[in-house]
Amino acid sequence: MKTWKKYLAMAFFLCVISVCMLPVRAKENMQLMDQAGLLSEAEAEEINARLTELETRTGWEFMALTTDDAGGKDATSFVESWFDNYTAKDDGVICAIDMDNREIVVRAFGEAMYYITDMRAEKILDAGYEEISGEKYAAALQEMLQEVENSYQDENAGQNHLYDEDTGEIIKYPARKSITLSEILIALGLAVAAGGVTVLGIFGKYRQKFGGYQYPIEKNGCVHLTVKEDRLVNSFVTKRHIPKPQSSTGRSGGGSRSTVHTGSGGRRSSGGSRKF
Repeated sequence: MKTWKKYLAMAFFLCVISVCMLPVRAKENMQLMDQAGLLSEAEAEEINARLTELETRTGWEFMALTTDDAGGKDATSFVESWFDNYTAKDDGVICAIDMDNREIVVRAFGEAMYYITDMRAEKILDAGYEEISGEKYAAALQEMLQEVENSYQDENAGQNHLYDEDTGEIIKYPARKSITLSEILIALGLAVAAGGVTVLGIFGKYRQKFGGYQYPIEKNGCVHLTVKEDRLVNSFVTKRHIPKPQSSTGRSGGGSRSTVHTGSGGRRSSGGSRKF
């Protein structure tokens, strides 16, 4: 009986572990979903590896999707809903091939919106369109992901801004939290208090009073002076013309715009789509 109870307990334990692991496995599988069956097993593995690489590098969530049934939704709405339903982070990018609506789509969320500007979205769609026109579906997703990475490398997100087409609102890149004056004064007060405690501790240890001991510097000190001369032999002046900076986008420019809207899930996103 003891043996049977032991086996039953082990079986119950294994069942609990399996059930707990189901959500994790489901989430991992959602990184790439090939609903339309456009990818071979090898192509899917390569895209999954690419998605993981980009997630590690950016800290965002990356997804790729193919579908042949958008459930009556337009391509953009379907892709936005998919990302909302299966993402665990606020920041991320999804690239998709919608065979139902015959569109390729890229949508960026959270911080990624400041990198996937209107101009960058067009470049991403250009890269995907060139490949999908030849029915190279895996290559289309890979090229789109490569352009997303280029956006992350080249764009200066702090100079870019969002334009909400639903409200007309202009949203600048969130400023990093700075130290306030009150925080500086509090830190300074704590530092002075800590230093005072240290000094008082030293005086207390050696039992000295303020002004009770003076070092005879006139008696014990000495100064040696030496003379050194520097002579100027030659001098040269070089003049160089510095051209005025030209306005541009990216890291060297004055910033770009990302047109965003709020999807059915209540989150803003930037990006675009293109028929093929």
